[in-house]
Amino acid sequence: MTRFQFGILTSLHDDDAVTLLRDLENALASGRIRADVPCVLCNVPERPADEKLAQRVAAIKTLKFLNKLSFFPSREFQKELREQARQDPRLLERWRIEHDRALLKLLPRDVKLYLSVGYMQILSAEILNALDVLNLHPAIPQIGPIGMWPKVMEEQAERPIPYLLAVPSKRLAQEIPQIMSISYLKAGGMLHIATEQTDRGPVISWYEFPLSSERLTKLWLEVTAVVREHGLERAKQELIWKELVYQIRREQFAGETPLLIETLAKLSQGVWEIRERTLYIEGKPYPYGYCLNREIGVFNRPPS
Repeated sequence: MTRFQFGILTSLHDDDAVTLLRDLENALASGRIRADVPCVLCNVPERPADEKLAQRVAAIKTLKFLNKLSFFPSREFQKELREQARQDPRLLERWRIEHDRALLKLLPRDVKLYLSVGYMQILSAEILNALDVLNLHPAIPQIGPIGMWPKVMEEQAERPIPYLLAVPSKRLAQEIPQIMSISYLKAGGMLHIATEQTDRGPVISWYEFPLSSERLTKLWLEVTAVVREHGLERAKQELIWKELVYQIRREQFAGETPLLIETLAKLSQGVWEIRERTLYIEGKPYPYGYCLNREIGVFNRPPS
């Protein structure tokens, strides 16, 4: 039986990407994920001038099970055409297609499943038609915000404000758990097959949680008070707003490692299967994916 395998696409956009790759390395080393990773494609220079990016590159070079690194710096590819595309957006799709055709030639032909870990390049039909790319997106399926995680976290912070303002200040603390149980307001993360529809491709797995932890409740109360007095736009300039957005990201990010590991573990063990961009469990299709809340709860539970 052929051993399960997947590749990785990453731009090493931030330190969270390095954390996720390290966690994947540990899961592979322990055997929790029973798979081979024949390719880790980084679309950045191998020796970047940016110091922080250089540190991230150095960090992933130390990973034993993810040591088959390839570097394909997107910004260096056909620089003249890329520059022209800034002036003429019609050229951008042409650049993407040529970029992805060149990229496909670098990837192993027998690897058809890839995991995007902060891969910041928009994928063209060249890639989307040739491969199944599991995209990690920091929101719940269908109703969660789309876009890069800073934009998503900003919207997650804004969405509850009208609901919070509708409650008198003296009752707000006790009402927050109920408000944050509204599906539209919940945070989470998902793995979905990347398609041309941004962050809305077929869902494989996800988790969700209400934004009502003790720390977030305190921040909601403070932010709502500022909004009542000065309005939302002024509140968004305050330090307390940045603290709120940061805290949402930290609580959301805590679920990303178990989401990745639990999903890849089940796929690698044959418990799950992806066929025609749909999740199958014991031969039964799950067209809307599978919620891993229970498994992630166990994953994150401290040992007794």
